[in-house]
Amino acid sequence: MIASILGSLGGPVLVAIVMFLLGLIFQAGFSKSIRGGLYAGIGLAGLFVVVNAVTASLTPAIQAFAARFDTTLTLTDVGWGSAGIAFSWPGLAFVIVGVIVVNVILVTLGVVKTMWTDIWSYWHGQVVGGFVWYTTGNVTLGVVAAILYLTLGSFIADYTAKRYQEFNGMPGIAVPCAVSLAGIFAQPVNALIEKIPGIRNINGSPENIRKRMGIFGELGVMGVVIGAFIGLLAGYGYAAVLNLGVQVGVMMVFLPKTVSVLCEGVIPIANSATEFIQEKFEDKEVYVAVDCAALLGHPSVMASAVLLYPIAVIMGVLLPGNGVIPIASLAIIPYWCGAIAPYCKGNVFRIVLTTMLWMVPIFYIATAMGDVHTGTMASLGLGEAASSSFDMGGDILGFLVHKIFSIF
Repeated sequence: MIASILGSLGGPVLVAIVMFLLGLIFQAGFSKSIRGGLYAGIGLAGLFVVVNAVTASLTPAIQAFAARFDTTLTLTDVGWGSAGIAFSWPGLAFVIVGVIVVNVILVTLGVVKTMWTDIWSYWHGQVVGGFVWYTTGNVTLGVVAAILYLTLGSFIADYTAKRYQEFNGMPGIAVPCAVSLAGIFAQPVNALIEKIPGIRNINGSPENIRKRMGIFGELGVMGVVIGAFIGLLAGYGYAAVLNLGVQVGVMMVFLPKTVSVLCEGVIPIANSATEFIQEKFEDKEVYVAVDCAALLGHPSVMASAVLLYPIAVIMGVLLPGNGVIPIASLAIIPYWCGAIAPYCKGNVFRIVLTTMLWMVPIFYIATAMGDVHTGTMASLGLGEAASSSFDMGGDILGFLVHKIFSIF
Protein backbone atom coordinates (compact mmCIF):
# COMPACT_ATOMS: atom_id res chain seq x y z
CA MET A 1 0.00 0.00 0.00
CA ILE A 2 2.80 2.41 0.95
CA ALA A 3 4.63 1.53 -2.25
CA SER A 4 1.64 2.35 -4.42
CA ILE A 5 1.01 5.64 -2.59
CA LEU A 6 4.63 6.79 -2.88
CA GLY A 7 4.88 5.67 -6.47
CA SER A 8 1.70 7.49 -7.45
CA LEU A 9 2.53 10.75 -5.67
CA GLY A 10 5.96 11.31 -7.20
CA GLY A 11 8.75 13.61 -6.07
CA PRO A 12 7.18 17.09 -6.47
CA VAL A 13 3.97 16.20 -4.59
CA LEU A 14 5.89 14.47 -1.79
CA VAL A 15 8.20 17.48 -1.49
CA ALA A 16 5.22 19.85 -1.33
CA ILE A 17 3.53 17.79 1.40
CA VAL A 18 6.69 17.33 3.46
CA MET A 19 7.67 21.01 3.25
CA PHE A 20 4.13 22.05 4.24
CA LEU A 21 4.18 19.74 7.27
CA LEU A 22 7.66 20.95 8.24
CA GLY A 23 6.42 24.52 8.07
CA LEU A 24 3.62 23.68 10.48
CA ILE A 25 5.90 21.71 12.80
CA PHE A 26 8.43 24.53 12.95
CA GLN A 27 5.74 27.18 13.46
CA ALA A 28 6.21 29.03 10.18
CA GLY A 29 2.48 29.74 10.08
CA PHE A 30 -0.19 28.19 7.87
CA SER A 31 0.10 30.66 4.98
CA LYS A 32 3.89 30.53 4.80
CA SER A 33 3.84 26.74 5.15
CA ILE A 34 1.34 26.11 2.37
CA ARG A 35 3.05 28.65 0.10
CA GLY A 36 6.48 27.18 0.83
CA GLY A 37 5.29 23.65 0.19
CA LEU A 38 3.50 24.52 -3.05
CA TYR A 39 6.37 26.58 -4.43
CA ALA A 40 8.88 23.88 -3.54
CA GLY A 41 6.75 21.29 -5.34
CA ILE A 42 6.06 23.58 -8.31
CA GLY A 43 9.73 24.46 -8.68
CA LEU A 44 10.78 20.81 -8.56
CA ALA A 45 8.05 19.81 -11.03
CA GLY A 46 9.10 22.61 -13.38
CA LEU A 47 12.70 21.53 -13.12
CA PHE A 48 11.77 17.95 -13.99
CA VAL A 49 9.69 19.14 -16.96
CA VAL A 50 12.62 21.11 -18.39
CA VAL A 51 15.25 18.43 -17.77
CA ASN A 52 13.04 15.55 -18.96
CA ALA A 53 12.01 17.39 -22.13
CA VAL A 54 15.57 18.15 -23.12
CA THR A 55 16.79 14.69 -22.11
CA ALA A 56 14.07 13.19 -24.33
CA SER A 57 15.37 15.30 -27.22
CA LEU A 58 19.03 14.60 -26.53
CA THR A 59 18.74 10.84 -25.96
CA PRO A 60 17.95 9.91 -29.60
CA ALA A 61 20.78 12.17 -30.74
CA ILE A 62 23.23 10.50 -28.35
CA GLN A 63 21.97 7.08 -29.46
CA ALA A 64 22.56 7.99 -33.09
CA PHE A 65 25.96 9.34 -32.17
CA ALA A 66 26.82 6.14 -30.25
CA ALA A 67 25.63 3.97 -33.15
CA ARG A 68 28.48 5.35 -35.24
CA PHE A 69 30.91 3.45 -33.02
CA ASP A 70 31.48 -0.28 -33.37
CA THR A 71 31.02 -1.43 -29.76
CA THR A 72 30.76 -4.74 -27.95
CA LEU A 73 28.99 -3.31 -24.91
CA THR A 74 26.53 -5.83 -23.49
CA LEU A 75 24.58 -4.12 -20.69
CA THR A 76 21.43 -2.12 -21.34
CA ASP A 77 21.46 1.24 -19.60
CA VAL A 78 18.10 1.55 -17.83
CA GLY A 79 18.94 4.86 -16.10
CA TRP A 80 16.40 5.64 -13.40
CA GLY A 81 14.42 2.55 -14.39
CA SER A 82 16.10 0.89 -11.40
CA ALA A 83 13.77 2.99 -9.21
CA GLY A 84 11.24 0.22 -9.84
CA ILE A 85 13.26 -1.91 -7.42
CA ALA A 86 12.72 0.66 -4.67
CA PHE A 87 8.93 0.39 -4.81
CA SER A 88 8.75 -3.36 -5.42
CA TRP A 89 11.09 -5.12 -3.00
CA PRO A 90 9.70 -6.54 0.27
CA GLY A 91 11.63 -4.34 2.71
CA LEU A 92 10.22 -0.99 1.53
CA ALA A 93 8.01 -0.06 4.53
CA PHE A 94 10.57 -1.19 7.12
CA VAL A 95 13.24 1.04 5.58
CA ILE A 96 11.02 4.13 5.64
CA VAL A 97 10.19 3.69 9.32
CA GLY A 98 13.74 2.67 10.23
CA VAL A 99 15.39 5.66 8.57
CA ILE A 100 13.02 8.13 10.21
CA VAL A 101 13.61 6.62 13.66
CA VAL A 102 17.40 6.46 13.29
CA ASN A 103 17.59 9.97 11.88
CA VAL A 104 15.46 11.47 14.67
CA ILE A 105 17.67 9.82 17.27
CA LEU A 106 20.91 11.01 15.64
CA VAL A 107 19.64 14.58 15.19
CA THR A 108 18.33 14.71 18.75
CA LEU A 109 21.68 13.49 20.11
CA GLY A 110 23.52 15.99 17.93
CA VAL A 111 25.41 13.27 16.05
CA VAL A 112 24.18 14.62 12.70
CA LYS A 113 22.63 17.95 11.72
CA THR A 114 20.69 16.87 8.63
CA MET A 115 17.04 15.93 9.02
CA TRP A 116 16.19 13.36 6.31
CA THR A 117 13.10 15.27 5.16
CA ASP A 118 13.62 14.46 1.48
CA ILE A 119 11.45 11.35 1.64
CA TRP A 120 11.37 10.91 -2.13
CA SER A 121 15.14 10.36 -2.24
CA TYR A 122 14.81 7.38 0.10
CA TRP A 123 14.42 5.35 -3.07
CA HIS A 124 18.20 5.31 -3.59
CA GLY A 125 18.67 3.46 -0.33
CA GLN A 126 15.74 1.21 -1.16
CA VAL A 127 17.50 0.05 -4.33
CA VAL A 128 20.65 -0.76 -2.36
CA GLY A 129 18.48 -2.72 0.05
CA GLY A 130 16.97 -4.54 -2.92
CA PHE A 131 20.43 -5.46 -4.21
CA VAL A 132 21.45 -6.87 -0.82
CA TRP A 133 18.15 -8.75 -0.48
CA TYR A 134 18.63 -10.36 -3.91
CA THR A 135 22.26 -11.28 -3.21
CA THR A 136 21.74 -12.69 0.30
CA GLY A 137 18.12 -13.80 0.10
CA ASN A 138 17.56 -12.03 3.42
CA VAL A 139 15.09 -9.14 3.74
CA THR A 140 16.44 -8.09 7.14
CA LEU A 141 19.96 -7.65 5.80
CA GLY A 142 18.53 -5.63 2.93
CA VAL A 143 16.65 -3.35 5.33
CA VAL A 144 19.73 -2.81 7.51
CA ALA A 145 21.85 -2.10 4.43
CA ALA A 146 19.35 0.45 3.15
CA ILE A 147 19.14 2.22 6.52
CA LEU A 148 22.94 2.28 6.77
CA TYR A 149 23.25 3.71 3.27
CA LEU A 150 20.74 6.48 3.95
CA THR A 151 22.20 7.24 7.38
CA LEU A 152 25.65 7.66 5.84
CA GLY A 153 23.95 10.10 3.47
CA SER A 154 23.20 12.32 6.48
CA PHE A 155 26.89 12.49 7.38
CA ILE A 156 27.76 13.29 3.76
CA ALA A 157 25.11 16.02 3.79
CA ASP A 158 26.56 17.52 6.96
CA TYR A 159 30.01 17.65 5.42
CA THR A 160 28.91 19.36 2.19
CA ALA A 161 26.10 21.54 3.58
CA LYS A 162 27.93 24.81 4.14
CA ARG A 163 29.52 24.79 0.70
CA TYR A 164 26.19 24.07 -1.00
CA GLN A 165 24.34 26.64 1.07
CA GLU A 166 26.79 29.44 0.26
CA PHE A 167 27.24 28.63 -3.43
CA ASN A 168 23.53 28.20 -4.16
CA GLY A 169 22.25 30.90 -1.82
CA MET A 170 20.06 28.44 0.11
CA PRO A 171 20.74 28.76 3.85
CA GLY A 172 19.75 25.89 6.11
CA ILE A 173 19.61 23.17 3.42
CA ALA A 174 21.62 19.99 2.96
CA VAL A 175 21.75 17.34 0.22
CA PRO A 176 21.95 13.78 1.61
CA CYS A 177 21.83 12.09 -1.82
CA ALA A 178 24.94 10.08 -2.68
CA VAL A 179 25.66 12.45 -5.60
CA SER A 180 27.19 14.70 -2.93
CA LEU A 181 30.11 12.26 -2.89
CA ALA A 182 31.05 13.76 -6.25
CA GLY A 183 31.47 17.09 -4.47
CA ILE A 184 33.74 15.52 -1.86
CA PHE A 185 35.72 13.92 -4.69
CA ALA A 186 36.09 17.35 -6.29
CA GLN A 187 37.99 18.73 -3.29
CA PRO A 188 41.32 16.91 -3.84
CA VAL A 189 40.95 17.16 -7.63
CA ASN A 190 40.51 20.92 -7.40
CA ALA A 191 43.47 21.14 -4.99
CA LEU A 192 45.58 19.23 -7.52
CA ILE A 193 44.51 21.52 -10.36
CA GLU A 194 45.64 24.49 -8.26
CA LYS A 195 49.18 23.06 -8.31
CA ILE A 196 49.39 22.69 -12.12
CA PRO A 197 50.82 25.79 -13.83
CA GLY A 198 48.74 27.02 -16.76
CA ILE A 199 45.81 24.71 -16.04
CA ARG A 200 45.08 26.46 -12.74
CA ASN A 201 44.79 29.79 -14.55
CA ILE A 202 42.02 28.68 -16.93
CA ASN A 203 38.97 30.75 -16.03
CA GLY A 204 35.92 28.83 -17.21
CA SER A 205 33.33 30.74 -15.20
CA PRO A 206 30.10 31.58 -17.05
CA GLU A 207 30.88 35.28 -16.54
CA ASN A 208 34.31 34.98 -18.16
CA ILE A 209 32.90 32.86 -20.98
CA ARG A 210 30.30 35.54 -21.69
CA LYS A 211 32.95 38.23 -21.53
CA ARG A 212 35.30 36.51 -23.95
CA MET A 213 32.73 35.04 -26.33
CA GLY A 214 30.29 37.94 -26.45
CA ILE A 215 26.82 36.90 -27.55
CA PHE A 216 27.98 33.27 -27.93
CA GLY A 217 28.73 33.23 -24.23
CA GLU A 218 25.11 33.93 -23.32
CA LEU A 219 23.44 30.89 -21.77
CA GLY A 220 20.68 30.58 -24.35
CA VAL A 221 22.95 31.08 -27.35
CA MET A 222 25.58 28.76 -25.92
CA GLY A 223 22.92 26.10 -25.37
CA VAL A 224 21.72 26.38 -28.98
CA VAL A 225 25.29 26.08 -30.30
CA ILE A 226 26.12 23.06 -28.12
CA GLY A 227 22.81 21.34 -28.93
CA ALA A 228 23.29 21.93 -32.64
CA PHE A 229 26.82 20.54 -32.46
CA ILE A 230 25.53 17.35 -30.81
CA GLY A 231 22.94 17.11 -33.58
CA LEU A 232 25.68 17.35 -36.20
CA LEU A 233 27.64 14.59 -34.45
CA ALA A 234 24.49 12.46 -34.57
CA GLY A 235 24.22 12.95 -38.32
CA TYR A 236 20.95 14.89 -38.14
CA GLY A 237 19.59 16.99 -40.98
CA TYR A 238 19.66 20.78 -40.74
CA ALA A 239 16.11 21.14 -39.40
CA ALA A 240 16.66 18.51 -36.68
CA VAL A 241 20.00 20.11 -35.78
CA LEU A 242 18.34 23.50 -35.26
CA ASN A 243 15.42 22.01 -33.30
CA LEU A 244 17.80 20.20 -30.96
CA GLY A 245 19.80 23.38 -30.51
CA VAL A 246 16.71 25.32 -29.49
CA GLN A 247 15.67 22.57 -27.05
CA VAL A 248 19.02 22.74 -25.28
CA GLY A 249 18.82 26.52 -25.31
CA VAL A 250 15.46 26.31 -23.56
CA MET A 251 17.00 24.21 -20.82
CA MET A 252 19.92 26.58 -20.31
CA VAL A 253 17.62 29.60 -19.98
CA PHE A 254 14.72 28.22 -17.97
CA LEU A 255 16.37 25.71 -15.64
CA PRO A 256 17.81 28.39 -13.30
CA LYS A 257 14.36 30.01 -13.19
CA THR A 258 12.70 26.78 -12.00
CA VAL A 259 15.36 26.38 -9.31
CA SER A 260 14.69 29.94 -8.13
CA VAL A 261 11.01 28.98 -7.66
CA LEU A 262 12.12 25.90 -5.70
CA CYS A 263 14.31 28.13 -3.51
CA GLU A 264 11.41 30.52 -2.96
CA GLY A 265 9.53 27.69 -1.32
CA VAL A 266 12.35 25.94 0.53
CA ILE A 267 14.27 28.87 2.04
CA PRO A 268 11.46 30.31 4.25
CA ILE A 269 10.71 26.84 5.67
CA ALA A 270 14.42 26.16 6.24
CA ASN A 271 14.79 29.51 8.00
CA SER A 272 11.79 28.78 10.23
CA ALA A 273 13.25 25.36 11.08
CA THR A 274 16.57 26.96 11.98
CA GLU A 275 14.92 29.59 14.20
CA PHE A 276 12.74 26.97 15.91
CA ILE A 277 15.69 24.67 16.64
CA GLN A 278 17.79 27.54 17.97
CA GLU A 279 14.96 28.54 20.35
CA LYS A 280 14.29 25.02 21.59
CA PHE A 281 17.84 23.68 21.55
CA GLU A 282 20.47 26.29 22.23
CA ASP A 283 23.62 26.06 20.10
CA LYS A 284 22.18 23.17 18.03
CA GLU A 285 22.28 23.64 14.24
CA VAL A 286 19.96 21.59 12.06
CA TYR A 287 19.77 21.35 8.26
CA VAL A 288 16.70 20.52 6.16
CA ALA A 289 17.36 17.84 3.54
CA VAL A 290 16.35 18.75 -0.01
CA ASP A 291 16.50 16.92 -3.32
CA CYS A 292 19.77 17.15 -5.22
CA ALA A 293 17.84 19.04 -7.91
CA ALA A 294 18.36 22.12 -5.72
CA LEU A 295 21.99 22.11 -6.91
CA LEU A 296 21.14 22.69 -10.58
CA GLY A 297 20.51 26.42 -10.49
CA HIS A 298 23.98 27.83 -11.15
CA PRO A 299 24.64 28.63 -14.85
CA SER A 300 27.84 26.57 -14.88
CA VAL A 301 26.01 23.34 -14.02
CA MET A 302 23.97 22.71 -17.17
CA ALA A 303 26.66 24.23 -19.40
CA SER A 304 29.04 21.58 -18.06
CA ALA A 305 26.46 18.79 -18.24
CA VAL A 306 25.62 19.34 -21.90
CA LEU A 307 29.32 19.32 -22.80
CA LEU A 308 29.71 16.06 -20.89
CA TYR A 309 26.92 14.18 -22.69
CA PRO A 310 28.94 13.26 -25.81
CA ILE A 311 32.12 12.95 -23.73
CA ALA A 312 30.43 10.32 -21.55
CA VAL A 313 29.45 8.28 -24.60
CA ILE A 314 32.98 8.44 -26.01
CA MET A 315 34.41 7.39 -22.64
CA GLY A 316 31.99 4.46 -22.51
CA VAL A 317 33.23 3.26 -25.89
CA LEU A 318 36.94 3.77 -25.24
CA LEU A 319 37.35 2.55 -21.65
CA PRO A 320 38.72 -1.02 -21.77
CA GLY A 321 36.62 -3.54 -19.88
CA ASN A 322 33.57 -1.31 -19.65
CA GLY A 323 30.24 -3.01 -20.37
CA VAL A 324 27.71 -0.17 -20.42
CA ILE A 325 27.27 2.82 -22.68
CA PRO A 326 25.36 5.68 -21.04
CA ILE A 327 22.13 6.71 -22.73
CA ALA A 328 19.33 6.82 -20.15
CA SER A 329 21.91 7.47 -17.44
CA LEU A 330 22.97 10.74 -19.03
CA ALA A 331 20.20 12.29 -16.91
CA ILE A 332 22.34 11.87 -13.76
CA ILE A 333 25.23 13.95 -15.12
CA PRO A 334 23.72 17.38 -14.29
CA TYR A 335 23.34 16.30 -10.66
CA TRP A 336 27.02 15.33 -10.47
CA CYS A 337 27.90 18.68 -11.98
CA GLY A 338 25.68 20.42 -9.43
CA ALA A 339 27.50 18.64 -6.59
CA ILE A 340 30.92 19.45 -8.04
CA ALA A 341 30.31 23.07 -9.10
CA PRO A 342 30.56 24.64 -5.60
CA TYR A 343 34.00 23.10 -5.09
CA CYS A 344 35.16 24.36 -8.49
CA LYS A 345 33.58 27.79 -7.88
CA GLY A 346 31.48 27.48 -11.04
CA ASN A 347 34.50 26.99 -13.34
CA VAL A 348 33.08 25.01 -16.29
CA PHE A 349 36.51 23.71 -17.33
CA ARG A 350 37.18 22.30 -13.88
CA ILE A 351 33.66 20.89 -13.51
CA VAL A 352 33.95 19.01 -16.82
CA LEU A 353 37.44 17.70 -16.02
CA THR A 354 36.48 16.61 -12.50
CA THR A 355 33.29 14.91 -13.66
CA MET A 356 35.21 13.00 -16.33
CA LEU A 357 37.55 11.64 -13.66
CA TRP A 358 34.57 10.86 -11.41
CA MET A 359 32.89 8.87 -14.18
CA VAL A 360 35.80 6.46 -14.67
CA PRO A 361 35.10 4.35 -11.54
CA ILE A 362 31.36 4.76 -12.16
CA PHE A 363 31.67 2.96 -15.50
CA TYR A 364 33.53 0.03 -13.96
CA ILE A 365 31.28 -0.25 -10.90
CA ALA A 366 28.19 -0.18 -13.13
CA THR A 367 29.76 -2.98 -15.18
CA ALA A 368 30.70 -5.01 -12.08
CA MET A 369 27.16 -4.64 -10.70
CA GLY A 370 25.58 -5.82 -13.95
CA ASP A 371 24.71 -9.31 -12.71
CA VAL A 372 23.24 -8.05 -9.43
CA HIS A 373 21.34 -5.26 -11.18
CA THR A 374 19.94 -7.67 -13.77
CA GLY A 375 19.08 -10.35 -11.23
CA THR A 376 17.29 -7.94 -8.89
CA MET A 377 15.25 -6.45 -11.72
CA ALA A 378 14.33 -9.91 -13.01
CA SER A 379 13.38 -11.28 -9.58
CA LEU A 380 10.87 -8.43 -9.18
CA GLY A 381 9.43 -8.80 -12.67
CA LEU A 382 10.97 -5.57 -13.94
CA GLY A 383 12.76 -7.01 -16.98
CA GLU A 384 15.00 -9.88 -17.99
CA ALA A 385 17.57 -8.04 -20.14
CA ALA A 386 21.15 -7.68 -18.88
CA SER A 387 21.16 -4.19 -17.43
CA SER A 388 22.86 -1.60 -15.26
CA SER A 389 22.89 2.16 -14.74
CA PHE A 390 25.04 5.07 -13.63
CA ASP A 391 22.85 6.23 -10.77
CA MET A 392 22.42 3.01 -8.78
CA GLY A 393 24.41 0.39 -10.67
CA GLY A 394 27.42 2.71 -10.56
CA ASP A 395 26.75 4.23 -7.14
CA ILE A 396 30.06 4.09 -5.25
CA LEU A 397 28.55 4.19 -1.75
CA GLY A 398 25.90 1.65 -2.70
CA PHE A 399 28.57 -0.63 -4.18
CA LEU A 400 30.60 -0.55 -0.94
CA VAL A 401 27.54 -1.21 1.25
CA HIS A 402 26.49 -4.07 -1.02
CA LYS A 403 29.97 -5.60 -0.90
CA ILE A 404 30.01 -5.51 2.90
CA PHE A 405 26.63 -7.20 3.22
CA SER A 406 27.43 -9.70 0.47
CA ILE A 407 29.75 -11.39 2.98
CA PHE A 408 26.61 -12.79 4.59
